[in-house]
Formats: sequence, structure tokens, C-alpha cells
Amino acid sequence: MDKKRIALFHPWIKSRGGAEKVVLEMLEKSKHKIDLYTWVYDKKNTFKEFEKYDIKVLTPKLGKKIARYHILRGLFFPISMFKKIPLKNYDRFLISTSGLAEFVVFRNHKKNKTYGYIYTPLREANRKIVRWNLKNRHQSKLSKLTYLSAVRVYRLFEKLAWRRFSKVMFISNLSKSRGDEHKLNNNKEVVVLHAPVDFSRFEKLKGKDKGYFLYYSRLNPPKRQDLLIIAWKKFVEKYPEKKLFIVGTPENQEYYKKLLELAKSTKNVEIRTDVGEKELEDLVANAGVGMFLGYSEDFGIVPLEILAAGKPLIAVDEGGYVDLIKNHKGFHKIKEKHGRKEMIDEILKGLESFMAKKGKKGYKQKIKTQEFIPNFDKFLEN
Repeated sequence: MDKKRIALFHPWIKSRGGAEKVVLEMLEKSKHKIDLYTWVYDKKNTFKEFEKYDIKVLTPKLGKKIARYHILRGLFFPISMFKKIPLKNYDRFLISTSGLAEFVVFRNHKKNKTYGYIYTPLREANRKIVRWNLKNRHQSKLSKLTYLSAVRVYRLFEKLAWRRFSKVMFISNLSKSRGDEHKLNNNKEVVVLHAPVDFSRFEKLKGKDKGYFLYYSRLNPPKRQDLLIIAWKKFVEKYPEKKLFIVGTPENQEYYKKLLELAKSTKNVEIRTDVGEKELEDLVANAGVGMFLGYSEDFGIVPLEILAAGKPLIAVDEGGYVDLIKNHKGFHKIKEKHGRKEMIDEILKGLESFMAKKGKKGYKQKIKTQEFIPNFDKFLEN
């Protein structure tokens, strides 16, 4: 079939995260001609490869600052009204979203040709995650009341926006189940298409097992690096020779400062930011074990990369990735808990359980995922 012209909207290109990797894959490998539109493009803190593309930014420079503050992102609803995308020049309009980005359809819509690639319906509006946020993020009565009121308003606009999607792809069965729960999937074509993972890149890594623990991911509260450091403080008393590397881009300066303070209060924890691809590959190649603690992660590329590199993985037993690796011999499960203290206890148990089995190495066991680009292109064509 002939190439299609696609207008792709992704709300913010601002970090080296999994969603940005997926967008890059679309731009680099799809046979269709894709133009990328966004609210925020932070060249310094995202992947350098984006510089090859003419990224069209739809909001004022103020947007970059707002995107860094979790609580202020709702302001993108009125900001989304600023500029219109020239959709008459395109065959399809594709919105890549984890929530909020779908509001772009109130000003920009192509009838029967507006599609979604959904990492998740907005996490903060999901019932289970609302409960977690009330326990772990919103402590004061005012904060709780403001948050719950915002969730109610958001859900109303979310339903209105999703009516304009004719087809949607979800990144995982977990994300699809959230769409079902919110009654967003009615009267539209729905498929699950896992994010692309470059297994070959990690399978070919060579290094020595230097015994250290490695956790690489964005530095933000749902990834729970803070709870890991608290559990590590007790763990390292028993295993003083062990070292922990925490690697990632800070999403929020207050949380980053908290991590630095926690790291000072214990031994053998090193936090690294601005880590390039080659340095990250070296860290993975020489790690003794990789970790992942994201709360109810929509998909989770990091756990798959760790296992592809032949490293054992200590990770929570809930998340989009679990469907793909639940029977993998290198997967050491940590039971998911919703309270901070309970979760810290489970992380500590997971660390100690791994050490009790340390004679066992990771396994070079193949992980099966769908072919991303062929399925992605087919979705846009039909």
C-alpha cells in the first residue's frame, strides 16, 4: 500500500524514557511519512536522535517548565487550545498518550482517522493508582481533596476525548484493562501492541559479573528508588561488600534531592544522571543483577532489557511486562505492596532472597514479543 502521511502527536519529549524510545522507533523505522508534533521538546534531556527531525512545538516556552511539575500538567488542557495542527495535509492523526495528550482532539480531529497509541489511560485517574497516590503522595486533607476533585473532572473530559478515537493500540494487556475499566474502549477497534525492545543490542553485551546491583529508570516517585535506598540501608549491614547503582534522568528536582540525601545516609549507593547509551550498556554488561520497582508499570522495557542481557532480574510481580516474563527462570519476584513500610520490607526480602540463591546465574532465555513496526504500519493502513 502507498505511504501514508501521519501527523503524530506526543505531549512531551523531555527525558530518556520508554515512551520517547517508542516515538523514535516510529519515526526511524515506519515506512510511512511521520511528522512529530508536541507540547514540549527538551533537547538537552532527551535522546540526541530527535535532533534529526523537524519537531513542531505547539506551546509557548513556559510549557517546558510546567511539564516538569507533576501537579501542574493539568494546565496543558487549556494550553492545548493554542495551536491547530494542519490535519488536512495528513492521511491519519495518531496520538501517543499516557493521559492528557488526548485533549489535543478538542482542537484537532480527523473524522474516523484519529487513532491512539496508548501507554495507559491517565494513571492518576485509575482507581487502584488513586488509592496508592492517596497513601504515598497526597498527605494533607487539602491535597487529597484537590486531587480527588481533579480526578472527577478529568474522567469527564477523558470520556469526551476518547469518543473521537476510532482505533486504539494499547502497549500491554494491563493498560487495555484500564481502558476497559474506564469504559473507554466501547465502539472502537482495539488491539494490544507491545513496545519495541532491541533485544539484540542487549544480547550481544559482554562484560564481567562485578556483583553490583543496578536500577536504571527515570527518577520519579512511582519508580520507588527512595524505598530501595531505605531497604538497602538494612541490606548492606549484612552484605557490606555489595554496591548499588541507581541511574536515570531526574523528573522532579525535589525527589532527586531526596534520593541524594537518602544515599548519604547509607553505604555503597551511587546515583548517576546524564548517562549515555554506551555507559549504560557497560553498566548492564558488568552488573551482577538488575532491578525494577515501578508501581503498576504500564509495560516496562527495563526488565526485558536486563533479562535479554543474561542478567537476573529482581522486580515487582505486577506490571505490563509480567505477562512476557512470568515463567522466565531469571525473574526473581518481589510481591507488590501498596504501603511504603510494607513495600520496603518486601524489597529487603527480595534482596536477601536473591543473595540466598546467588549461585544461580541469569538465563539466556528468549522473550517473545510482537514485531512492532510491521504491526504498527498495518494498523495505520487498514
